[in-house]
Amino acid sequence: MARRVLFLTLVLIGSRFAAAQSPSAAWRTIETAHFRVHFPAPFAPWARRAAASIESIHERVSEAVGFRSGRSIDLLVEDPAATANGMAFPFLDRPFIVLWTSPPEPESGIGDWTDWMEDLVTHEVTHIVHLTRPRNRSRGILARLSPLPFGPVALNSPRWVAEGYATLIEGALTGAGRPASSYRAMVLRRFAIEGKLPGYAALSGTSGWLGGSMAYLVGSSFLEWLEAKEGRGALQKLWKRMASRRGGSFPSAFRAVFGKSPSDLYDRFRAEVTAAGIEEEKRLAAAGLVEGEPWQRLAGGTLSLQISPDGTKLLARRDPKRGESFLAVWPLEETVRERESEERRRRREAEILRDPNEVADRPEVPRPRPPKWRLPTANGFAAGNPRWMPDGKSVLFTRRAPDSDGVLRLDLFSWRLSDGSVHRVTRLADVVEADPAPIGQRAIGVRSRYGVSELVRVDLASGATRALPVAGASEDPWRVWSHPRLSRDGRTVAALLHAQGRWRLVTLPAEGGEIREVPLPGSPAGEPAWSADGSRLDVAADREGIWNLESADARGGASSELLTRVTGGALAPAPAPDGKALFFLEITARGVDVRRLVLPAPGLASLGRRAEAFPLLPPERAPAAPFTRSDVAPDRPYRIWPSHVIRPLATWSIGPDGSAWQIGVEGSDVVGRLDWVAAASIGNAAGPRGGSLALSWRGFPVALSAQLFSALERPGRQQVVHRPELDADRVGGFLDASWGRAFSGGRIRVDAGGGASRVEPLEGGRDFDRALFSVRGRAALRRLRVRSGFGVELDGSASAGRTDRHSWNQFVAGGGISAFLPMARLTASGRAGNTGGSPTRFDLFSLGGAPSAVLPEGLDRNRIELAALPAAVQLGERVESLRGEAALRGLPLVLYGERLRAWTPGAPKPDPVRVVGAELRIDEGLLPVSLSGGLALYAGVARIRSTSPRFDTTRGYAGLLYRP
Repeated sequence: MARRVLFLTLVLIGSRFAAAQSPSAAWRTIETAHFRVHFPAPFAPWARRAAASIESIHERVSEAVGFRSGRSIDLLVEDPAATANGMAFPFLDRPFIVLWTSPPEPESGIGDWTDWMEDLVTHEVTHIVHLTRPRNRSRGILARLSPLPFGPVALNSPRWVAEGYATLIEGALTGAGRPASSYRAMVLRRFAIEGKLPGYAALSGTSGWLGGSMAYLVGSSFLEWLEAKEGRGALQKLWKRMASRRGGSFPSAFRAVFGKSPSDLYDRFRAEVTAAGIEEEKRLAAAGLVEGEPWQRLAGGTLSLQISPDGTKLLARRDPKRGESFLAVWPLEETVRERESEERRRRREAEILRDPNEVADRPEVPRPRPPKWRLPTANGFAAGNPRWMPDGKSVLFTRRAPDSDGVLRLDLFSWRLSDGSVHRVTRLADVVEADPAPIGQRAIGVRSRYGVSELVRVDLASGATRALPVAGASEDPWRVWSHPRLSRDGRTVAALLHAQGRWRLVTLPAEGGEIREVPLPGSPAGEPAWSADGSRLDVAADREGIWNLESADARGGASSELLTRVTGGALAPAPAPDGKALFFLEITARGVDVRRLVLPAPGLASLGRRAEAFPLLPPERAPAAPFTRSDVAPDRPYRIWPSHVIRPLATWSIGPDGSAWQIGVEGSDVVGRLDWVAAASIGNAAGPRGGSLALSWRGFPVALSAQLFSALERPGRQQVVHRPELDADRVGGFLDASWGRAFSGGRIRVDAGGGASRVEPLEGGRDFDRALFSVRGRAALRRLRVRSGFGVELDGSASAGRTDRHSWNQFVAGGGISAFLPMARLTASGRAGNTGGSPTRFDLFSLGGAPSAVLPEGLDRNRIELAALPAAVQLGERVESLRGEAALRGLPLVLYGERLRAWTPGAPKPDPVRVVGAELRIDEGLLPVSLSGGLALYAGVARIRSTSPRFDTTRGYAGLLYRP
């Protein structure tokens, strides 16, 4: 059931549009035999390169999966979050892929690749080919008529199957990727040694340290094991069986092919890998482990280790658990307070042990030490890639911030430890990381923009950047730079460079010039570090198939020396300035520990690799057949109709104001420029009956919307409050323009439009016209540190119109303030409005009623909608409301209380209507992407008390609302 709900959410998001970057951008398209490649114009070189290879990749993937589909696939190239990622949406009517062009860092789980574009495309194309297989001998009619246009493989595959298989094919066809990486081997090996390989139920999960990665890493390894056990082609048989006319669940299809349940065979696989892990640990221990001494055992992730220039502090980025990230600084020596605390603990322990019935607790070694200084996330954005400034008092780091279109860009910031202040250094510079020069006035960084990586020089005073001229070993235009490090004299840059299919450790002059490779007996990973005397470079490399620290001659002369031998993986060397110690990170099944190695350390003899240790050690690299690159047609302006699809749509609302069901069709293109809905509505009471045709065009910076409608509403037939004077049949339309901009920690939006309707009062009287113009402005600002902070929202609207030859005007203004706490968000808000001129009863403020997609928002701004209330509980020229709510973190649950009233001056002022309720709500604010329209899925129950009119009742309500 949970998976079906997830697929529904994906449809609500992905079926409308796929582009995270603005639909109004200058999108272009390249067409191939099976693909339409769409991209904003600046991404043209990257997109053209992908288009040249994609048919060859598609052919090879189809052969490997054992299925070919002739349906065209839309592929979008963008970079909305400055991170490496890709997504595939295997809809049967319009499958599409989204590729983010930022390359990954070498030490990441996806950092091993021959060509990042090819690796990414192979993985995502595998998803499409694998998961769009239809039911055997099915004409696909039901799938095309369903709001969930998925095939049986997509609907029934656990997450570990979908991601594990795409990872398997990624490795098989590219000869690289996760299956060939030291990273996957490291995770399997260390988790096996510690007996922490996930159980079958957790294999598709996302919780815990590296939990979200297990579907890829362990899932792909398990599938490899299954095919080796059953024979080549066994997985193709499984996919055919899942799509068979016999039907059935994934476990039944799995048993039909492999003879046992997936959980039983996974338990056997886990037992074999664990046993092999113990044997590998014994082999390494027999050769002599060189792990240094533990300095801190840390749960979760740790990155970017560095000792301060004065040798007194240790800097790192910490990610102890999902959703929590901060920069951490520890004093290397224990503080006076820490020593006093330890002495008090010892005295308490000694007092307890005087009792002969007590036993001593084994102390934790080393003692946990919380960092003295922390820089938490701000407005939801974490700091990354921290580096000490030369004074040892400030830290240079990167953080994401949105541009005006909401696209996240990486910039440099500076953090001063003494007062915790943060200063922004660059703006929209796309600098992924940077290392300050010893003089502190400049830095050498990496800029990643539109899929192109380059070294840049950054002026830390002005924030200006300029490309560093580079020549020599690798003139590959798609080379990728990572972790530049300036030498202690500031004259030389060391960095990791991905070129000609692999990562390399290189040096070059700080002012630019010739690249020189520093030879290593393996592939480097993670940050390099200059030795204390500047003659050598320390870096992690996988000479034995395990990430261990190497010390290499910075001039590229003598061969490197192996410094460590660990069972997991050693990364991020951080030498002390006095040259007496080397701190580093080691990956474990619990997290990433900080360890300390005394220097000088003798070089170790290499053990070599054991081929039979796969998958606990990576395989020896075998070159894969290269993908063919073909000439592609010239790109053309993006057109909406080739990717446009029409799908059934059903929305509804049930509540005290009545019920309404809308059934119709929805159309959209893959970029999200055009979205439209045509629906008929049936209902009762105030639930509108009739129909609506609404469309939205986002091909301009200002979005344009139009809606025609016919609606019959009968609030006079409500059960709780009867308003027969408002029963009416309306026909009309509305035009609207919307403009919005994002900024760091907030967003503004302005809507303006006008419309008209013909009203037929059902309680007697002649028909009349109603026309109006309205404007609405909204602004939101949040300031968060970790999970705590505050937010402010402002909302105001003004309308002016003419109804039955009577002119009127109206405004509503409101605002709210929120307190963000670790467990919940608490919000207090209010609004007030007034009406002038000569309004009719149809223009007065009307409290209550559920929103409906049949009616344009801008035409009825006098309606103060609240789904828990009947429609038109109170009417009046003025309105006021106060609301308080608590939204629980991690759950779409809102507890709320509201008091609101409407009245007309000169008449008795009624007591407020009081509502207390609980509501489950999923809307665009809770989803990780922006939707092309407005989405809300809600269900709640509320206690309502009113003295005017008098009633006291408890009511439930629910609805699904979508506006294009």
